[in-house]
Amino acid sequence: MTIITQTTPIQPPGISPRLWISDFDGTVKPLNGPVSREDILAVQELGRLGAVRAVATGRSIKTFLRDWDPLFEIDYLISSSGLAISRFGPEGHAALLSSHQFTPSQAEAAVAVARSAGMGFFLALPPPETHLTFWQKPPSGTVPSCFEARILHSGGDTSPWDGDGGRTLAQVLVMGAPPQVRVAESRFRSETPDLSLVVSSSPYGDGALWLEIYPAGVSKGIAAATLAASLGIPAQDAVALGNDYNDEDLLAWAGTAFVSSDAPETLKILYPGMPPAGQGPLANVAGRLVPDFGSR
Repeated sequence: MTIITQTTPIQPPGISPRLWISDFDGTVKPLNGPVSREDILAVQELGRLGAVRAVATGRSIKTFLRDWDPLFEIDYLISSSGLAISRFGPEGHAALLSSHQFTPSQAEAAVAVARSAGMGFFLALPPPETHLTFWQKPPSGTVPSCFEARILHSGGDTSPWDGDGGRTLAQVLVMGAPPQVRVAESRFRSETPDLSLVVSSSPYGDGALWLEIYPAGVSKGIAAATLAASLGIPAQDAVALGNDYNDEDLLAWAGTAFVSSDAPETLKILYPGMPPAGQGPLANVAGRLVPDFGSR
């Protein structure tokens, strides 16, 4: 793992909250559309005021860049649910600051559970190569639509898994109907207790769940805490925006947190709401937290 050292914001923080971290898909970016103009203008104004802006997403660096609008200015990217932290700039990815990978024994154990679960799985390399090259093994029965969609939309070099255990890996992904995924989650928690598990709703809107298995210490919340510490910003001075299960520890970590109006009920009872993706959620929250925001 690479550790962040001496990371500083682009300009001195001039407002509070000083650190703004938002999930991407389903929080600011709707399923079939771009980030709203209101949110683009809001994130630009936050930057002018001196706030540090970050996105924490389940996407890899590569797949985030595919749908990122450079006008949606950010200073840092937490990718693959906390697997990596990168510096970002006007041209996109600027530097990889922190990343994780499995040890050989961890990778072997995770692949063994995925194979025995019979649901099919994907295997990915450590950042920044995550999703540039990856391997897949389809389930033994009916192939869920999200499995095929994952291959179709990856934009990377995908190959059938050949059983080669010598590769350095950083992510195992299984997906399927919620009951199947919850059973697989229980197995991973029991048989690989030292690994990190992230459950999220399928980004393809098909009702499936995704279960991502990572090296220990990988989550959006842990990555956010690592980034904030390197910037000298306490959690109390951070705001987080999310919409799904994989945002839970990020939302819990931040001093202030909001969830989309279409988030799961278990999140909506814990955090104040905001408009859904595409309808200016970031602008809405900034207007509520920053005095005179948008009137400058």
